[in-house]
Order: sequence, then C-alpha cells, then structure tokens
Amino acid sequence: MVETSPVLLSGDPQQIQKAFNSLPVDQQVNLVLGARGKERLRTLFFSNNPKELVEKLPELEIFLTVKEVGRSDAIDLVTLTTPEQFQYLLDLDLWKKDRLDPEKVIHWLEILLESGEERVVEFIRSSDPDFLCFLLITFLHITKPEGEPTELMERNLPFTLDREYFITFRKAEIRPVFQPFLEILYRYDSDTYRRLMESLLGELESDIQETSYRFRNARLADYGFPDAEQALEIYRFVDPGALPVEEAPQDTVPDISEKTQPTFYLMSQGDGPFFSEVLSRVTDPLVQDRLKGELAGLCNKAMVAESIDLFDVGDMEWVVKKVFHYLNLGLQRLSGKEEGRAVRILQTVSLQRIFQSGVGATLLMRKKAEALLKGPWFNGDRKNLRFLDSIDREIVEGVLKRKPGFYRNGIVDDFRNLQDLKEVEDVLDRIDVVVTTLGEKLNVTPEKAKEQGWVSDHADMENDIPLSTFFLTATANRILNGRFEMKAIDKSRLKELFSIMFEQDEQRRGKLRMEIRQDVSEWLGSTVEDDERKRQHLLAFWDFCKDVLEGDFGRIPPGEEVDPRFVKGLLVGE
Repeated sequence: MVETSPVLLSGDPQQIQKAFNSLPVDQQVNLVLGARGKERLRTLFFSNNPKELVEKLPELEIFLTVKEVGRSDAIDLVTLTTPEQFQYLLDLDLWKKDRLDPEKVIHWLEILLESGEERVVEFIRSSDPDFLCFLLITFLHITKPEGEPTELMERNLPFTLDREYFITFRKAEIRPVFQPFLEILYRYDSDTYRRLMESLLGELESDIQETSYRFRNARLADYGFPDAEQALEIYRFVDPGALPVEEAPQDTVPDISEKTQPTFYLMSQGDGPFFSEVLSRVTDPLVQDRLKGELAGLCNKAMVAESIDLFDVGDMEWVVKKVFHYLNLGLQRLSGKEEGRAVRILQTVSLQRIFQSGVGATLLMRKKAEALLKGPWFNGDRKNLRFLDSIDREIVEGVLKRKPGFYRNGIVDDFRNLQDLKEVEDVLDRIDVVVTTLGEKLNVTPEKAKEQGWVSDHADMENDIPLSTFFLTATANRILNGRFEMKAIDKSRLKELFSIMFEQDEQRRGKLRMEIRQDVSEWLGSTVEDDERKRQHLLAFWDFCKDVLEGDFGRIPPGEEVDPRFVKGLLVGE
C-alpha cells in the first residue's frame, strides 16, 4: 500500500513543490494515492503538470476523491480528467439502479459548465449519442410545430435556438443548466444538435433509457464491474475441503489499462489480519500485481452482487470489509492458519476461489444448523427456536440466513475467521446435546410444552420458557422432591427452595451451594457416560443455567417474598 511521506509533504510549500516535482512521475502518483480527500487534492496540485498525474490515477480513486471532498470542491480535479474518466464518474454517480438521479444530473452539468465551454464541447464530442439523448429526453420536451418562422414566433412558443425545434423545460429550475448546455451544443455542431432533436421527437424515453443503461453497464464491465449473474458467481458454493491447488488463472485480472490498481481496496486490510499478513509476505512483483488486480475484480463483483447503492462510499467500504472477512476465513480454512502454506496458496490459487472457500465454510455451517432444525426435537418447525435461550437463538437464526452470519455485539455480522466458525459449531453441538438430553431424560419437548400449556402456539409468542428454565425447574424439583422432573414449582415452596439452594457470599448475594453444583454435574455426566465431548457441552449448559439462577434469584434477600412475575429461570405455579 502506498503511503504519503510526512517529511516530503510538510514544511514550506515552495520547497515541497520543488521536491515533489523532482520525483519521477510514478512516485508522484504514489504520493497522491497515499493521501485521502482534501489532502490528496493538495498533494496533486503540488505538481507542475497535475493533468498528467490525473490521467494516471485509477478512475475509482478519482471518483472516491470527488465523493470525499464534495463535487463542488472537486471542480479543479474534474476539469483535469480525460473524457473517459469523466464518463466513468457519470456512470457511477448518475444512476440509481436503472434510472438517472435528476438531482445528480443537474449538479454534474453545473460542474461541467463551470469547467468552461471547451470542456463541455469535449464532453459532447466524446459522449455516446444515446447517452446524450437520454440526458435530454429526461428533462426536456421537444416539439416541431408546422408553419412559417414568423408565424411560429408570434404564437409565443417555448424556447428555441433555430426556430425549428421548440423546447419546454420540464421544471423551471433546470433551465439555467440545460439552456446554456444546449447553446454550446448548437454553436459547436448544429448538425449534431438537429440530429439529437430529431431523435428526441421519434424515440420513446423507455427505449432510450434501456439502451443507455445497457451501454453504461458495458462500459463499467470494462472496468471490472460485471453483470449481476456473473457477480453472484462469487457466492457459489465451493467445498473448502475439496478445493484443489491450481495455477492461478491470469484472466481474473480486469483489463483496466496500465494504471495503478485502486488503493481503496487495500484500506480494509485490518479486517482480514491473517490474509493481510500473508499477503505482505508475497514478494514476487508479478504475483503482487496479479493479486492486486484480482482483489480489485473481486471487490467489484461483490459490490454488484450485494446490490448496494452504486456507488455510496459507505456501502462500498462495507462491501470491501466483507471481501476481506471471507478472504481471511477462506485462507485460514485452506491453510490451517499455517503462514508458509498460506503464502503458497496465494501464489497458486485465485483470490476468488479463496473467497469462495470462506463462503463455502459458512454455507456448510448453515447446513449443520438446518440439520439440527430438521431433527426430532425441533421437528423442522422454525418457531421452536423460541425455546432456545436468547443468545443461542440469535446465533442459530444468524447462521440460518440465506447468507449465513455470525451474531456479534447485538447484530448479525460476517464470519471473519475460524474462531467464529468454531464458536457457532460449538453452540450447535451443545444445543443438539442439550435438547436430546432434555427430551430423553426429562420428556421436555416443544409438543410437551404446548400440551402442558407452558407456552402458547402463537407464532409471535415471546420466548418466555427457554431451555434453561426447563432444566432449572427440573433441578428445583430434584432439590425439593429428590428427583429430576419437569413440573412447575409451587409458589408456596419458593422460600424453602431458596433456603436449601443458596448460601450467602461476602456481598450477601445468594450463591448456589457447592453440593448442589456437584450433584447436578454428576447427574448430567451420567446421562452421556463415556462421551467426554457431550459431557462438556452439558456442563457448559449447566454453567449458563447457574448464572441465570444466581442472577435472577440470588439478589433476593433471604426470607423476602418472591413475585414470580418479575423473575425468570423457574416455572412457578400457584
């Protein structure tokens, strides 16, 4: 990644300019790309020939700079762009899905006019006629009345430049922008003007829109932005366990001229630390160039596949982070987190395949969650997930999404590494062991809960009776009656239960007595006998239940009446 030199670009402006212009052009470009926003503009205009530098900048970086500083503050930069670069800016920013954004069209035309008549003429000369036609038909209505010129003028018809084609501006506020644009067009090439006017008379707006949108997408494809069907290929399932080590295909690098690859895609390296660390260890310049090109192409595909608002910078940053998350996960999965092996994989396997390996690992995890849901306890009914304790339910629902996610800090996020996968796998395994044990040993099932009236069958019923409550209720019966069984605790016996169950700690909070902890642990261990993995899952569940019990009831002073409406953790009857 290129970086700005704090020594070179600080101090006396004249000395900075002199030092900057003493550098080779490629180094000047790197310094420009190493800065962001207004600092990038400042760096660019140290050059004695900024137009030469702008021509060498990746089009995406120009777009991002315009976005970061605002279109109005970027006029000097936009003025220096080539016709192709300017068209790229319009292709990215003017469209909202398959339609033009009127407000943005007007703003960009204002910038174009402020850049001078020569710049407007250059734009007209280089633009696709269908695109110009679509711009005009969106905002103008053209008529060609019959009659002599003098007669037509007496009829007080709309604006005209040639007394042949009469123009009505669809909104009054667009006239100050489109009228001077049309005047320049007419002065520059009256024949082109008349051809456009004639096209506007005979064409349907919908047809011109479809053609313009198709050509726009074709232009973006030249910059590595594919159509939706091609973009979605990156999310196609590839079994990470069956991925062969292959020679990296050379056609994965988008042909976007000899310019430096966009640096924007490297700014999220912190979101894929293992991948980024291994990437930094690749020293072959040819491999480095290939990987940078593949990364740009992969991010472009992801932006199209995610159907973000092309191109909102915040959305773009979100997509690039997602790409790094899956690359990080995929490379860890393929290499076993062994860096030497990971370097060899980067040298021989395309980034798209590594990305797909990460995606594939999450899809396999979703398949595991689906198998649990279809099992005998949940019986394929997604509503039965409400019996899970809230954190487990959020985790399972996250991984069951069409694009599986990892529940983190209150939201469903990307899977970022093998640790995330392992945490979800452990949760799924633990749930499987717990529901099997509760079903077989305590006859606790969704059907039984509904049959006993413990829960309602309504789909939107809140999760009032989770697995921990069932198990703690059975444990309370063990304490009071000597056996694990699932039946509600009589409210009148709560004081007795708590006096047996709790002892006071130094803060006078109730802590579960050690003999009860050990008794329940031994009973759970006996249900799975020689299976240590299952035993550990049950003990982890018991640890969670203890925390629930002490959190809900341990804070109640000894001897105080308990109102079961305001506590959870036990099923209490009258």
